[in-house]
Amino acid sequence: MSTPFLAVEHIQEDGAQLLDAAERAGMQAQVPSCPGWTIADLVWHIGRVWDTWSYVVSERITEADDLEPLRDRQQRPHDDFVLDWAAAAHTGLLSALRSAPPGTQVWTWTGSNQDVMWVRRRMAHETAVHRWDAEGTVGDDYEIPIAVAADGIDEFLQWFSWSGGRSRPLPGTAHIHCTDTDRDVDTGSDDIAAAHGEWIIRRLDGNGIEMDHAHEKGDVAIRGRARDILLWLWGRTDGDGVEFLGDKAIADELVEGSKR
Repeated sequence: MSTPFLAVEHIQEDGAQLLDAAERAGMQAQVPSCPGWTIADLVWHIGRVWDTWSYVVSERITEADDLEPLRDRQQRPHDDFVLDWAAAAHTGLLSALRSAPPGTQVWTWTGSNQDVMWVRRRMAHETAVHRWDAEGTVGDDYEIPIAVAADGIDEFLQWFSWSGGRSRPLPGTAHIHCTDTDRDVDTGSDDIAAAHGEWIIRRLDGNGIEMDHAHEKGDVAIRGRARDILLWLWGRTDGDGVEFLGDKAIADELVEGSKR
């Protein structure tokens, strides 16, 4: 599995900037994009996610039963220390991802083991969106890179749009079109693939999704910059900067029925 960006490098940079923004905000600051969360809650959440996948990859976990040691390992520290704890988890994740050979199979929540590249991709997107949360708390607007955001849309559709046990099918077809993906260039690795910017969703229900990267008319068209569509899918905005053409109810169901 390749990505249209350098996944580990983005995890490193986005993680560092997330923690910097969190420190500037202060642990008791409320996170506007995550109602009910303080910055300490956000840092604890992302730190626990980093630590979990660091453990899975470094220990080459392939069975869910082998995750039991995480219960003792992940006790939430006092808010005064949660930032340091998360920073250590971030360092551990980077080390684990860099040392795992391509092709290494590990446990995932998808129902089957996956190549470590799946983890790199997942952690890049998790970290990017939560960096956006943290920077928004201090009044900054993190411009998620186009290639990262576009691939994040693809990952959302592949794994999150249906896997929460969607109770009803999408009541029509949807065409998603990023208006900026043809402008993105991310170089520096042989592991670079083109960033897809269009999807036609033909079926979406609790059993999975049928979609293609195609320019094809749907019952609703969802158009906008990649990052604006990604943030809408993840419930960070109500669709700021996104244009909906056709049956808006289908677009609403796409996000409302998803596991987020």
